Amino acid sequence: MQPPQQFPSLLVGSPNMEGAMPSHPYGNQQGMVFATAHNNSSATAGLVLGIISMVFSIMAPFFFLICCFFSIPLSFLGIIFSHIGYSNAKTTGVGKRQAIAGLILNWPQLLLGLIPIVTGLYPEFFS
Repeated sequence: MQPPQQFPSLLVGSPNMEGAMPSHPYGNQQGMVFATAHNNSSATAGLVLGIISMVFSIMAPFFFLICCFFSIPLSFLGIIFSHIGYSNAKTTGVGKRQAIAGLILNWPQLLLGLIPIVTGLYPEFFS
């Protein structure tokens, strides 16, 4: 039995063809599966907003409590994003820890920011 006959190289990787592309050194890689990394951007956004809100809350005493006006909306948005991220993490399994960390950072920021405002607006309920 004779080995299969080699045809003249008219293939894409042929060195005889002018401007030909070189072939892959390991041949044609068929059946390769490319996995994409999954991420949960809502959980990440909630965590980042929680960190920024925490920084504004820490800086608030040094800037005459003006930073609280930035901290409260950021923590509110962070709560929304963290809850959405937690819901997405239940279905995809990605980003659950980031969503929980965002919730842990954002809820106390919102509550600690709103308590002085509410007590200042309605002092008769708290005295």
